Amino acid sequence: GRPCVGLVLSGGGARGFAHAGVLKVLETLGVRIDVVTGTSMGSMVGGAYAAGYTAEEIERIVLSVDWDQMLAVRPERELLPWRRKAEDFQGLSSAAIEITADGRARLPKAIVPSQELDIFLMRHTGIVSMVEDLSYLSIPFAASATDLITGERIVMQKNCTLGTAMRASMSVPGAFAPLNVGDHMLVDGGLVDNLPVELAREMGADVIIAVNVGTPLSGRDELQSVVGVMAQMVNILTEQNVRRSIRSLGDRDILITPDLTGLSSTDFKKSADIIRAGETAAQTHAEALERLARPRAEWAAWDAERRNLITEAPKRTEHVISAMRVEGNDMVTPERVIAATGIPLNKPVTNEEVEQGARRVWAEGYFSSLKYRFEPGPGSTEVLVLEPQEREEGYSTVRIGGSLETDFEENNNYNVIFSHTWHLLNSWGAEWRNEAAFGDQHRFLTEFYQPIGPNTNWFVELEGSYERTPFDIYRGGEPIMRWRNEVLDGHVMFGREFPGLGHAGVMGGWLRTKAKREIGVSDMDYEQGVVSTGYLGGQMVFDTLDDVDFPTKGYLFSAEGLVTEADADGRSPYIFMAEALVPWSVGPWTALLQVEKGRSTQPDAFRLGGAFNMAGVPAGRWTGSDYDYASIALARRFATPLLENTPIWVGGRLEAGRAYNGSDPGWSESGDDKWRSSASAYVGLDSVIGPLYLIFGRTRNEGSALYFVWGHPH
Repeated sequence: GRPCVGLVLSGGGARGFAHAGVLKVLETLGVRIDVVTGTSMGSMVGGAYAAGYTAEEIERIVLSVDWDQMLAVRPERELLPWRRKAEDFQGLSSAAIEITADGRARLPKAIVPSQELDIFLMRHTGIVSMVEDLSYLSIPFAASATDLITGERIVMQKNCTLGTAMRASMSVPGAFAPLNVGDHMLVDGGLVDNLPVELAREMGADVIIAVNVGTPLSGRDELQSVVGVMAQMVNILTEQNVRRSIRSLGDRDILITPDLTGLSSTDFKKSADIIRAGETAAQTHAEALERLARPRAEWAAWDAERRNLITEAPKRTEHVISAMRVEGNDMVTPERVIAATGIPLNKPVTNEEVEQGARRVWAEGYFSSLKYRFEPGPGSTEVLVLEPQEREEGYSTVRIGGSLETDFEENNNYNVIFSHTWHLLNSWGAEWRNEAAFGDQHRFLTEFYQPIGPNTNWFVELEGSYERTPFDIYRGGEPIMRWRNEVLDGHVMFGREFPGLGHAGVMGGWLRTKAKREIGVSDMDYEQGVVSTGYLGGQMVFDTLDDVDFPTKGYLFSAEGLVTEADADGRSPYIFMAEALVPWSVGPWTALLQVEKGRSTQPDAFRLGGAFNMAGVPAGRWTGSDYDYASIALARRFATPLLENTPIWVGGRLEAGRAYNGSDPGWSESGDDKWRSSASAYVGLDSVIGPLYLIFGRTRNEGSALYFVWGHPH
């Protein structure tokens, strides 16, 4: 005699957190739910409840999510291979245009990679992963998805896990990549059925409790940009099918529409407010909901049974993995995938360590995502099965970057960089990178990187480059000549990568250097001539910084040097450069210490001056064969309501340094080895187009300057 009660939860992005608040009221009142359907975020919350999670547990999970990590456009920097980390210092964009093996340009399938979402779903639904017919969950459940090819609604219930159903239903087009399931390419179900009332009826529901948290249509004032117009197009499709669903509701059904004014589908960090709004909205319908409530003892017995899958399933926080197996890979060898995880065999590892291992494989860049599962192994051990989604063999990427520095007067410097990399040239992970930079510094580079084996950290790198860097000669505080250093270099490096830390290697090659006057008085030339010689050298970089522009943790230690063949006087020319950069953070405050040292037999090899290298004077104010520099900065991170997801840094910096030529001709200032000092204050914005700075600095006995900087400063 009791009606079958169906709970229908709509999609709505972050607004869907309101569903957790509604569930809290349903549990308080003792409403028994017999079937659950959901779309997008509604499938996440509804699926979790159907699997046996309580409203309080769902709320706790939502509030504990690190949304910055979940929605990051790339892996955490600490996990990246050293070659990708090195590109950060060149100011290259995180996003890339992909070129297929047949030469077609292809934009990314999504803004946000799905790896963190996949890990989240594996963590919270893995406990019921043995269920592949979701009508056999504690509460029968189904999610709606959209077939991107046919435009049809696809019901995610049979022959799929709960995690797969959730992932398909919430694949917002453009945000997350479509999910391929069989012959279907699935995206967010909100496009065709955002409030799946009909689906709940098909599952036997007599009475519907529908919760609609969809984003309402925008007004005229909000449709003044391409982004606003495109969002409205999606909302129109969603709103039309939601209205059809609402019209199908009968007198016995209950429609709950939380007041989410001022809360958007992207307000993930306002989850507590959104949950409260859902709870408040459900409480206003308490009288109608109470008519569906069951006696407390009956409801409690049902709820205990509902939670069986969660409470009785073994919760393993540690695993002893006896073997690993890779499925679904074609190009990258299984040995390389397994080695990248860094997970030891036959030793206890936690769930968090397994998740971090999956992230390390993803960060290698060969896979768009990686899923995993556990299978029984010998004795009490387990087999870890890795399921990587491999990128196309021989694909390549194009990335663009640059930098700009101006003091709003005569000193303006810029660089534009184009980088093209061919990836996965063979099963060992070879790649070929080409780079061109124009502006203040001209640079052309080609390099081929080849790991020596499928699962080794040893590598060989062949590189050829041409670089042209201008510098000014000063006298009496004024520039009197402009010269340029030209370097043509070719070398081979044999090295070893230290995963998560960096690399070190030795190299041998040939170079040709020349210093040439561009502008200035001809009778003051001190032409260095052309030097063409072989050399031996070494390179070491250990980099664990979390960010190269606004670091808060980690460190950077680098050293590089070379020595050439002896010249006619029996001397062996050389150049050496070392740098250390260490941040310390307490709460929103970060202190940053930086030390650099360079020595060379080549005049004017190093430059000192500029916004981040002795603020208050023009870039390259001093040049020399000897270089010393140190700075300490203190900055505070702020979050403002206007730019909630764009941190603002306000800080100051003290600097000391010198650059001079030990063999100065006497008529310039380049032989002055006096230390210089400066102080500066700055505001920095970690924006979507790269770092932006406004800096005021003063160098003692030299002057002051106001700078605007875009791009990486180092």
